[in-house]
Amino acid sequence: MMRIEFSIPEIHSTTAPLNLWHERLGHPGNLAIKVMGLPSVNTAFSKGDLNKMHMLPFKDHFGDVSQPLDCVHLDLVGPISPASISGLCYFLTIVDQATSFKIDCLLKLKSDAFDQFVIVKNHTESLLDQKIKTIVSDCGGEFVNDKFKKLAQKNGFIHILSPPETPQHNGFAERANQTIIEKARCILNRSNLPKGYWEEAVNTATLLSNLIPTPSRSNHSP
Repeated sequence: MMRIEFSIPEIHSTTAPLNLWHERLGHPGNLAIKVMGLPSVNTAFSKGDLNKMHMLPFKDHFGDVSQPLDCVHLDLVGPISPASISGLCYFLTIVDQATSFKIDCLLKLKSDAFDQFVIVKNHTESLLDQKIKTIVSDCGGEFVNDKFKKLAQKNGFIHILSPPETPQHNGFAERANQTIIEKARCILNRSNLPKGYWEEAVNTATLLSNLIPTPSRSNHSP
């Protein structure tokens, strides 16, 4: 679980013809820009962007999967300060390993994570006519409890727990959250919206992440 604050750093801008498109697409990387056929741009940057370049330095240890829902990764972010304008303080990110498709569930309490996961599980399994085979999460109490244990037993999926203090072992979800958080911060920075609008920024960042080409998908979007 990650504790974060949506602080808005100082912005230093340079001008470029495609900066507006770059902002609207959630500040994708140069590779994604190239794949989409757009020229590279000199973009706005902030003092916080050195943190944006940080990536988990561990190689994923999960085996390859071929079908959606073969393996789903979960991670909870929060508590977030300030609370959103709707009074929400957390969001749960669900990442499908095969497709890199991301779903975010906005929560008032971290204990709401189970109910939201069940809603997503039932919807996606019905939509794809497939069952989740494996879920991966950290050892947070929102995931390690009787509800999740009984759900796994009833539905026949495996629940893999990453070791404590080793976020790299839940790397798919951790990296997804890094991407979503940084995109959301950029959206708030450039829109000059109050920080309480992070809820809308996170939803938009997740949508954009699912639309942008990614190397893990052979430069296709999830």
